[in-house]
Amino acid sequence: MDFFERQDRSRRNTKWLVVLFGLAVLGIILVLQVAVTMIQGFSVTNLSTLGAVTAGVLVVVTVGSAFKIAQLSAGGHVVAEQLNGTRLEPGEMDPAYRQLLNVVEEMAIASGIPVPQVYVLPDQSINAFAAGHGPGDAVIGVTQGCVRTLSRDELQGVIGHEFSHLLNGDMRLNIRLMGLLNGILCLAVIGEILFRFAGSTQSSSRNDKNGGSITAVVVGAGLVLFIIGWIGVFFGKLIKAAVSRQREFLADASAVQFTRNPLGIAGALYKIGQGSSRIENPRAEQASHLFFGNGVRESWFGSMATHPPIAERLEELIPNFDPGLLTAARPPEPEPAPSVDGRAKDWIRDIGHPGELHVGLAAALLASLPEFANQAVHDVDGARLFVYLLLLSEEPEVREKQLEILAMDPDVREKIEPLLSQRNALTGNQCITLIDLAVGTLRWLSAEQYAEFEGRIQQLIEADGHLELFEFMLQKILRRHLALAFSKGVGTPVKYRSLVPLLPEVGTLLSGLVTAGHEEDAAKDAAYAAGVQALGSERTGFPLTRQPETDLLQIDAALNRLAEASGEVKRSVLMACGEAVIHDGKIEAQEAELLRAIADALDCPVPPLLPEGELSHV
Repeated sequence: MDFFERQDRSRRNTKWLVVLFGLAVLGIILVLQVAVTMIQGFSVTNLSTLGAVTAGVLVVVTVGSAFKIAQLSAGGHVVAEQLNGTRLEPGEMDPAYRQLLNVVEEMAIASGIPVPQVYVLPDQSINAFAAGHGPGDAVIGVTQGCVRTLSRDELQGVIGHEFSHLLNGDMRLNIRLMGLLNGILCLAVIGEILFRFAGSTQSSSRNDKNGGSITAVVVGAGLVLFIIGWIGVFFGKLIKAAVSRQREFLADASAVQFTRNPLGIAGALYKIGQGSSRIENPRAEQASHLFFGNGVRESWFGSMATHPPIAERLEELIPNFDPGLLTAARPPEPEPAPSVDGRAKDWIRDIGHPGELHVGLAAALLASLPEFANQAVHDVDGARLFVYLLLLSEEPEVREKQLEILAMDPDVREKIEPLLSQRNALTGNQCITLIDLAVGTLRWLSAEQYAEFEGRIQQLIEADGHLELFEFMLQKILRRHLALAFSKGVGTPVKYRSLVPLLPEVGTLLSGLVTAGHEEDAAKDAAYAAGVQALGSERTGFPLTRQPETDLLQIDAALNRLAEASGEVKRSVLMACGEAVIHDGKIEAQEAELLRAIADALDCPVPPLLPEGELSHV
């Protein structure tokens, strides 16, 4: 199952989640109807009572779910903060935290997504989670025990597991699950509040007959709602167990795919088995399905657990697991050589499913970054300055106009001019890596600062009156990920499940790609034909011919429409784009930039793809 199938599966699972949620609500209504009619002495089929019970339950559940969903719409940081997590600053100097940030950065660059924010929970147990609606607002959370207890290999295995949830769409499903289940847990909360209120007023109403009667009614109502509410708790645990357990095996396997080192994640699991993964926070139950290990006390003899037993996970990773393997020296492995060989199908296979080669390439890219740029993107003001630097034109007249725009911000011009010569030494892939790092840092901006930053970027791009390819790619990446973090967006709904109505847009993309990568018309035609051929039988629905002139605004409009396609359709589109680019056996810098912008706009995380001539830099 590739990235696109996993994304479509996640969307289908969301629909099943709604069905299970509806059945849970129906079950609560029926049980409460029986309880109320028994107390009142009415028939169970009394329609007026059923109507009142149904209305009451629906109001409570809807309000409870809507409140939680609205709360979580701000992004994954809400979950981390509710669990008392502390966000690590980009320039963190503590060696253990710095190692954690390095591992997260490697995984993000290898996956082709901006670096998520990282939170540390105060718990001394070993656990971690990923939360958010998508890469744009994702956070990775780890416990103090995870940071201080695990080796780098073990930490890498845990982070790889969490990135699997992020890339597979599990994270979005998990956060929606939190919102929906809050509604069916509200009845238990209301019952507990009524029960405690009645208890606190019992002594004052002991001598008042009417007061005593009211207290008795409140106690009875509270007790009924509390018991009925725990039926909701039961359903909540059942739903979380149904959607979580099998995914943990898949995420464990993906972590091994990342690192090619099953002993890393196995060591982390073994240490949990020898210690604990318990999260000491009253809100841990709500987020129990997010954690790497079981974060709450097991109930019902583990039948409702959101995670498989540690022994089963270890056996799945390493059959006949022996703890002695963890202390044995890992045999040295040859360094994988970065390569751009392979057809588009290999590139498509790697989307959302990076391997050890990509992690090694990401580490090499991070190590190759110039010190001035690396320091800049790990500081909020420096990250803004670096993005401005990338947008400065080579033409003196245009650059002077841009510097005048930047002069509106105090000291910016004085800081940026000395860096111009150093910028020119950066390769295209280094620039993309630095942009991904900067996005994670720029999430520290306030909403007002982001609005000013976005406006300044637009002014710099418009300074010369036309849109360059690199400017287009940069703006696409920033808007795609930062806008989601600041606007509380939840992604694009699927509108197209067939490629046929989108063939004109595909033709526009292919025309733009071959124009970016080739000078001669014959080479453009050959690359375009290779892309069209990759579309398969569906291409017959539209006469695809190369457009001699394609501007970036047309490509932008095409991408906006293609973003509404299903995973299967997006796979076909990217397969065609990949074949058009790789047709001549090499990748030009402009092709790599445009391909990254296309994939990013379609919400498809692309591992590093090196243009011809950049291999020597890493």
